[in-house]
Formats: sequence, C-alpha cells, structure tokens
Amino acid sequence: MTNDSSGAGFEVYPQALRQATEHIFAARDKVMKFANDDLSSMVLHDEDVGLLGVQSHIVEVFNNVIASMQNKSRRGAEKLDSFAAAVDKAADYYETQDEEDYRRLRDKEKGMN
Repeated sequence: MTNDSSGAGFEVYPQALRQATEHIFAARDKVMKFANDDLSSMVLHDEDVGLLGVQSHIVEVFNNVIASMQNKSRRGAEKLDSFAAAVDKAADYYETQDEEDYRRLRDKEKGMN
C-alpha cells in the first residue's frame, strides 16, 4: 500500500503488521507469566526474616512491593493487548485499501472507471 496524500510516500505491508502483532502478543504473554507465575512464588513470611525483620515490618513491605509489581505487570499486559489489537486493526485497514486499489485498477483496465 502506497500513500502519497502528504507528499511523502510510504508503504505499509499488512503482513508485517500481522507479524508485529504476534510479537506484541508474545510479549504480553511473557509479562503475564512474570506477574502470575514468577512473582507469585516470591512471598515472605515472618519466619523467613527473623525477629528484626518482623519488628521492621519488612515482610509486609516486601509482599506489598511484589503485589504492586504484579498489578503493574498485569496492567502493562493489558496495554500490550490493546496495542496489538490496534496494530491488527491497522493491518485490516491497509488490506482493505489494497483490495480496493486492486479493484479500481482492474476496473480501470476493463474501462469501467
């Protein structure tokens, strides 16, 4: 697809957008695995830190940090999901444009304008 409406031509390859979408979804899956699997096993208990750790509330602080990282990772994964959907939608748009351009050229060749 070539677009010269702004004077600066560019080409869009819908298949390249589809491949990018797959990579974005793969990144989303890795972030979700990090949030749901990798971080979920990182939990401290009072018996893990000793008396000073208990008195300093380090267990609560540590577990809150892990929970915050999980929430931020999940939100990041949601953003990646939305981004991938937008890229996929762009690929659909450019495929449609390519099909319309092809039909116009075919009709022009047949003298149908």
